[in-house]
Amino acid sequence: MKKILSDLLKSFRKISIKTKLVLLLTTQILIPLVLVGFLSYKNSEGIIKENSTDYSRDILHMIRLRLDDYLDNLIQISQDLLYEEKIYEVLKSSGNIQDPLRIYEIQNSVNSHLKMMVISRPEIRSICIYSNDGRMFYQDDNTREAGSRSDLPYEKMFAQARKENGKPSLYVVADENKRAKDVYMIRQINDRDDFDELGLLIMHVRKELFDEVYQGLTGNLENIMILSPDMELVASRNIVNPNIMESMLNEGISGYMGEKIDEKAGMFISYITQEMTGWKIVSYVRLDVLYKDARTLRNNIIMLCIAAVIVLSAVTLVIAVNIVKPINKLVNGMKKVQEGEGNVQIEVDREDELGFLQKTFNEMSGEIHHLVNWVYREQLTRKEAELKALQSQINPHFLFNTLEAINWMAQLNNVPEISETVSDLSDLMEASIGRDDRLITLEEEFQYADKYISLQKRRFGDKIELIKNVQPDVLGIEIPRLLIQPLIENAVYHGIERNRGRGTITLNAYRDKKGCLCVEVIDNGAGMEPEELEELNARLTLDNNAYFRGLGGNRRKSIGIENVNRRIKLFYGEQYGLKMESMVGEFTKVTIRIPCEVNMDNREGFYVQGSDSR
Repeated sequence: MKKILSDLLKSFRKISIKTKLVLLLTTQILIPLVLVGFLSYKNSEGIIKENSTDYSRDILHMIRLRLDDYLDNLIQISQDLLYEEKIYEVLKSSGNIQDPLRIYEIQNSVNSHLKMMVISRPEIRSICIYSNDGRMFYQDDNTREAGSRSDLPYEKMFAQARKENGKPSLYVVADENKRAKDVYMIRQINDRDDFDELGLLIMHVRKELFDEVYQGLTGNLENIMILSPDMELVASRNIVNPNIMESMLNEGISGYMGEKIDEKAGMFISYITQEMTGWKIVSYVRLDVLYKDARTLRNNIIMLCIAAVIVLSAVTLVIAVNIVKPINKLVNGMKKVQEGEGNVQIEVDREDELGFLQKTFNEMSGEIHHLVNWVYREQLTRKEAELKALQSQINPHFLFNTLEAINWMAQLNNVPEISETVSDLSDLMEASIGRDDRLITLEEEFQYADKYISLQKRRFGDKIELIKNVQPDVLGIEIPRLLIQPLIENAVYHGIERNRGRGTITLNAYRDKKGCLCVEVIDNGAGMEPEELEELNARLTLDNNAYFRGLGGNRRKSIGIENVNRRIKLFYGEQYGLKMESMVGEFTKVTIRIPCEVNMDNREGFYVQGSDSR
């Protein structure tokens, strides 16, 4: 079983997403629809059967009541005959009267009474009184249906009447097909004193009488029949189906009332029993007629399911295509990227989650393209730098020895200005070339700034001045080498040099409220235009990825404010860096904000190699 489920799961995984969506959505809608349809059909079938059962019972009950009335009327007729004195006297005399004239008068009187009874009672075709001594009194309505007195099965009638012991009963004469030809009410005539048998009363009942009991009552029940206890067909509304008669003869029906479904005959049968006669009043209807509405509902549900499957399949297919199409675009785009095609972009035509994936893919593809080009350009630049370094490599010791020789010559020739200048230049070159340690204290960095100002004073004289306001507790904080000197250089070239008056550079260092080191380089130079200041600050706030992506193919040969800002962000993090403030003709202030302590794991030192403009 597990293997079968595993194979099915593997097969399902191989199916395309579109097919999965079609199957899933169709199944989710079709299964509830089929279940609702099936339950509706079965419920309708049950309701129809229940309603038919109740309706059949009501109709059969009404027919039985009518039949009871007819039978009560026949019983009343027989009762009147039994209590007729002339008839009783004739039967009582039983041959004691010898006078022929008296016999004739009595017979004539009885026959006249019987004749009158037959004529006045349309439900009676003939009346026969048969005495035990063989005398017979007989009158009919002079119709062919009345039959002949010689056709009566007296012996069988006597036997049945004796079983009832004076109670009326019905006797049915049927043909070989169990269909009633004549119906008689028979009753034993007993002596009023000692209840001895005197004779037999036979009334030939008009058989059409029994067809009238269901007239106007059957409604939709077209098939009605009345059966004797021996399953003889007494009356029927329509031509009786041979299958139903065969079912009745073979299986019979028992009980006072009930219902059953005869699958073989294809009938739904209901019946009720007339108590006096034991006759069964039966109604039956074909199952295809009974369940016509239910089957119509079933066919409609099937057609609805088929139509729903078609419509839902079409809708599901459209939805699946709508979902799968952008996924295929993503897949094709990924294949192109995998094959090495650069900057692959797909059309974004959605605003949902798939649209977000498309936008993200385009951004990712562009980012990959940029990173690949950036790495490629970086490798080329690194190769060129290595070549230039090899071409222009000079032994630092040789350079320092040469500067030291110049220094000694200046001292020997008593030229202290040259000696001081060479000494300051030597110190700055040593800082630029660098030592093994990547971090220096803030105090050392300020010494380099002093050396640089000292060199600039050889050029500008008293026109330039450096003022330092430094908290003593920050001098020991370590920072990357040459982080402040380029800012002072920038202030000299773009501030003081353009100012005709005395130039002052103020250097402030302190801890802010958050415990970070803040270094301010302020000059009283020409200042910056607001537009230029806003543009520069915008570039300073860019993260490294956006900054380097914006560089494009521009080659930068010197350093400056932006380079120092990048070094800070790369070394300390994106939240640190430079901020500039300026006012035209007044001042320019550059503020460095960095943490006082730094984790050296995975840190890189970045060194400034020249100057740059604001």
